[in-house]
Amino acid sequence: AVRCAGGGAQGDGGSRPAPLAFSDLGATAFDKEGAVSLYDRWAETYDETLRSWDYPAPRRTAELLRTFADAAAPDTGRPVPRGLAALRDGSLPLLDAGCGTGLSGDALRAAGFTNLVGTDVSQQSLDVCRRKGVFAALHLADLEGAAGPLPFADDSFAGVACVGVLSYVHRFDRAFSEWCRIIAPGGLVAFTHRDIWWDGNVDGVQDAARACPWEQCYMSEPEDYLPRNP
Repeated sequence: AVRCAGGGAQGDGGSRPAPLAFSDLGATAFDKEGAVSLYDRWAETYDETLRSWDYPAPRRTAELLRTFADAAAPDTGRPVPRGLAALRDGSLPLLDAGCGTGLSGDALRAAGFTNLVGTDVSQQSLDVCRRKGVFAALHLADLEGAAGPLPFADDSFAGVACVGVLSYVHRFDRAFSEWCRIIAPGGLVAFTHRDIWWDGNVDGVQDAARACPWEQCYMSEPEDYLPRNP
């Protein structure tokens, strides 16, 4: 997991264009309805805005997945677990949970993950994402399971990436258990979350994580989330 600390714009001596502003971000409710409203309105200019803010989380998450996917397994004489093997060779897809307009998908593809499936609650964002042609399939889906389980079979994914999404999730028990259900044994999960909400166990996020049948491989120190957000 990557813990994200808040960050504001930093001066650069005028050598770079000024970061773009989008004031609705701080005025939107942190729930599913807020996410749908915000990202449907923002979809067409989201990529341009986030790049102007030096948004590092998609790249960091993709790099971590690549690092752990490629890490040498202990020489135990046993085969590599199916999920990890599939993440390495692309035989099962990687789920981008909350893929939005595809910024994280772009980073995952740049890191060598080419078999990608995405879900999001914003139809307008999915429409923008679809035009990029990065994902094999895209689904309008809610991570909290309000409409039922994710539309995927058990053990059908090599891993999950979830970047900049969990601020809008409150039922972590549902979200995390669904990820564990759909990932093949040995697969990887990488997600970002706000450090103050993780450390404070807000909405039971740490409790839900501890209840899942997975092992923590890594947790970052707090990192700047939106360094040039004005």
